[in-house]
Amino acid sequence: MVEELVQEAGILIVFLAGISYVAVGIYLLQTAARENGGPSYFLGWALLCNGFSFGFAEIGFVAGYEEFLAPLTFAGRICAAACCVSIALFTWKVFRRDSGWGGFAVGFSFALIAIGLVISAVEGDWEGYAPLSSRGFWFEWVGSAAPFVWLAFESIRQYLISRRRIPLGLIDPIIANRYFLIGFYSSLASITYFIYIPMYIVYELHGVWSGWLDLSLGVVEVISVIALWLAFATPRFYRKWLGTSAPEAPKN
Repeated sequence: MVEELVQEAGILIVFLAGISYVAVGIYLLQTAARENGGPSYFLGWALLCNGFSFGFAEIGFVAGYEEFLAPLTFAGRICAAACCVSIALFTWKVFRRDSGWGGFAVGFSFALIAIGLVISAVEGDWEGYAPLSSRGFWFEWVGSAAPFVWLAFESIRQYLISRRRIPLGLIDPIIANRYFLIGFYSSLASITYFIYIPMYIVYELHGVWSGWLDLSLGVVEVISVIALWLAFATPRFYRKWLGTSAPEAPKN
């Protein structure tokens, strides 16, 4: 009984995470449009693609379209790849715009993911749920996780630098906190890739999804996307909590 409830809760929160990614992604794209582009464009596309990835990955299971499961899941993996490359582009443009190796890091991540997808297709592992038997899985995993680890490192590093400038009035505390929230989001996103490993191993061995791992993944995903929304929307209550009287972000 408990396991069934956990399974249902896990499915529900994973769907909530997917919807949240789409909603926040659209918000960030609207923000980028108001600013005539900018790095938030890449971040918005990343979240939107991640939301689509959730949709493609789950619709086959939920609707019972077993015959379409492989192509739908592979489409979801392509969307997830677009998300990861967009995260790498965002990190490069925001933190390492003048570094030659930043562009190389983006290209390297893209190459690893592409190699992983091609190998998986050749091996017949269209779903990407076979870490024990698929070599392509690990190329894709490393290439996908790396951009989030990179973003987490750069954001937290910048936050530690910027918070020392707040007492001197050299930086808006909202901006300093934004670095922290982006780092928090990307740290949690990095953790999800480590949750995927046991989740997929269980599925590969037994053909079932672990309710507890599903639930853990969903909780981490939802918390991470809320953190990212706070970073850019910064509602009044959050500004008050930070103790700042900075003007509110423009509304849609």
